[in-house]
Amino acid sequence: MVNTVARRDSDTAVPQVAPDVSPPGGGARRLLSLGVRVLVIAVIAVGMAWSLISQWPQVRSTWQGLAWQSVVLSVLAALAGMVANTMAWRAAVDDLEHRVSVPAALRICLVGQLGKYIPGSVWAYVLQVELSRRAGLPRARAFLATLVTLGLGVTAALGLGLLSLPSLREAAAGADDTYAESVRVALWIVAILFPIALVCAVPRVLTALIQLALKVLRRPRLEHRFTWLGVLRVVGWSALGYGLFGVHLWLLANAQATPGVEGLLRCVGSFAIAMTVGMFAFLSPSGLGVREAVLVATLAPFLAGAGGVGAALGIALASRLIFTIADVLGAGLAALSAARDLRRGGGSATSGAAA
Repeated sequence: MVNTVARRDSDTAVPQVAPDVSPPGGGARRLLSLGVRVLVIAVIAVGMAWSLISQWPQVRSTWQGLAWQSVVLSVLAALAGMVANTMAWRAAVDDLEHRVSVPAALRICLVGQLGKYIPGSVWAYVLQVELSRRAGLPRARAFLATLVTLGLGVTAALGLGLLSLPSLREAAAGADDTYAESVRVALWIVAILFPIALVCAVPRVLTALIQLALKVLRRPRLEHRFTWLGVLRVVGWSALGYGLFGVHLWLLANAQATPGVEGLLRCVGSFAIAMTVGMFAFLSPSGLGVREAVLVATLAPFLAGAGGVGAALGIALASRLIFTIADVLGAGLAALSAARDLRRGGGSATSGAAA
């Protein structure tokens, strides 16, 4: 009996000592993790700097001709569009049976989107999934929420893109137009993707696709189907985001000419298509070059009196520059919010999103 008690005492003594012993290689793993984070931040910083420096010579004259009010309002519209897209992602997470607070969602999306400055469109989504995990969301659910938001966002973007189809057809018909071929590719992408996107947006079809993805990932199935209300929430927020991005572009174009309401609708539609087509430029940071081709083709007719294609290219590049500024501001505000919560003793799940 005494021996049995002694053995039990010795068994219980092990877990009391174990926490004080560092696992082999633990320090090396932490250093490696820190090194990877520093490398990612450095690559993003270099990508953003290259984006600004490489565009400045072409955009300088256009930028100097813009009123500061137009620039400020354009930045605010771009930021508001990013917030709307974040709410779309949060709505998708909600339909995947998880809850993420608005501040945490903003940190995940606004910081995560900086990954698009690394060549290869996938890095923004990888960073977003990793930040979601740090905020307490399972990787599989974060990945699926990103896929759902991306897919339904494309549906919303292509729907808004119908507003700019007339001007895009005119641009594609111009045999001597430098941007005609890119516009033709954009029109083919719209023609092929839009019907597929509409079918995939049906809740029953979307649920089946998500269940298949969960089966492949070997994760638990969803307990309920997507509903029309849930799908419409994601599509609605995405449409609002793309609409605000179009307003951002219209504010810049309106400073050079007077496109009016028709110009506003064309700006909304063309920007939605341009961003969708830019997703297929996998090796280009944030669709650099592809987006501009679509925007120039759409804007040139409205800027004929201000320089035509040259003025349209300047506006398109100024738009990308303003998006870079908005990305920095959004990520900076999200990081400051996380730091403030950390100082106030906020939960690790909330502050971890900005790590």
